[in-house]
Formats: sequence, C-alpha cells, structure tokens
Amino acid sequence: MKKMEKKYIPLAQFFENSKQNTFTLTYQEIQNIMGHELPNAAFLNLSWWKKTKAPSTHYFAWTNYNYQVIHVNLGISVTFSCSQEEDMPNQKPKNAYIIRPIEANDARGFINLQEEILAQTNFGYFTPDEQGLTVQQVRKNITDWRKQKTSTVLLCIYNGQFAGYAQLVGNEASKIKHIAGVRVAVLEPFQKQGLATALLAESEKWAHVNNISRLEANVMVHNEPALTLFKKVDFTFEGKREKAFLLDDQFIDEMQFSKII
Repeated sequence: MKKMEKKYIPLAQFFENSKQNTFTLTYQEIQNIMGHELPNAAFLNLSWWKKTKAPSTHYFAWTNYNYQVIHVNLGISVTFSCSQEEDMPNQKPKNAYIIRPIEANDARGFINLQEEILAQTNFGYFTPDEQGLTVQQVRKNITDWRKQKTSTVLLCIYNGQFAGYAQLVGNEASKIKHIAGVRVAVLEPFQKQGLATALLAESEKWAHVNNISRLEANVMVHNEPALTLFKKVDFTFEGKREKAFLLDDQFIDEMQFSKII
C-alpha cells in the first residue's frame, strides 16, 4: 500500500470502508473525515485533485482503493468513482464511516455535535444550556490529552458527517492510572447502525495501546439503549448509585459497569 501524509490516512480509511462505486463529498465533509483543513491548492486548482504523480502523495487516499476523481466543483464538492461509468451522479456515500481521534480542527464540530445530542436526549450530565464549551477550551483539552495519554475523544464520521463520539476520561494518579471512564453518544439519525458498538470497540483498542486495563461506565437506570449496549459488549454490572441524578424534579438511579481489557 502506497504511503501518504499522515493527515490523509483517515480519508484513506473512509475509501477503504466505502462500498459505493460513485459518490460526491463536499469539501466540508472531506475535512470532517480528515480532521484537518484541505490545502489552499485544493480550493483553487483542479489539478490538485487530478494529480497522480510524485512528489504529491495525497491522492493515494483514494487511488489506493481504486477510486478516481471524476468531477470537481472547486471549493464545493468532489465526485469520486471506482467504476467505468462516465456519468456523474450527485449521490451521497452510503454507510461509509470512520472512527478516529479528535483533532484540533474538530473543536467547533465536536461542540456542535454535543449540543445536538444534548438537545435530543436527557441522558447526559448537562442540560443544553449548561455545557458552555468554547473552541479554545476544547483545543486546550486536546493538547493536554495528547500529552497525558490517559484521556481522549474518538469521533465517528459517517458519510462525512459528525455522527457520534466516545469519550474516555482517565486519571493521572499512579494508583488509578490504569482506569478510564467511557461514555458513548450517537445522534438519533445515525442510531441502530452499529456505530455505538464500533465506538466502544475502538475505545478498547485505544485503551489497550495506552496501558489502560479497566474501563468504567455509568448509565442512568432508564437509558435502556445504553444498558443493552454495555451488556452486549461484555461490561459487568457492579452496582447502583441511588438518587444519582435529579431530572425534572425526580431522582434517577445510576447503574455502574466495568470491563477488564
């Protein structure tokens, strides 16, 4: 497999996972997949998309998987195809997603994703008006996570859209540095497609690489989808915290799970 710049690897993973012959991605969707901005040349020059020779390597992201660029609307969208058809249907990709660590360029998208999820469910710790995150705060957190290697956010990008995330929150204290809490959230339009399960699987891989051997999860007692999910992936029920949350003037218990990996 021909190598490319590191920032294009998530895009290559997207094409590897794609099962559709021809589809169109907007520039923003491509940047969402990458977690980085495209270079200025991609916005200004059709030739950037048509290059297939050294010293450039960005095109390996799609040519490694037999895709080629068949149409470019500069600054707006790009159509890729691995078929011999000459037509250029303006189709969106179907059921292609990647899961990758958050990048600094994702800060605004991640905040928007959390706000959308909070507006759709009451299973989170915060109400929509309590989150109060800023782009600067998220970017600082990302920098700290990379230094500490005990916490991270894994983003699920589905057909170029922010679909969900898994957040792992670890510890710096040596006696509990092997433990991280994990929570998973997926936007309603992308649910029931296995994304939460995939996010947990990638969380376990990340934890293993970073010497975390125990994952913990806390779930509200009425959050049936999450309870089913953690049981499905072999988390062990450890106990219940009574009156852990106050929701609409009613106390809600919390279920505690863990998994040794």
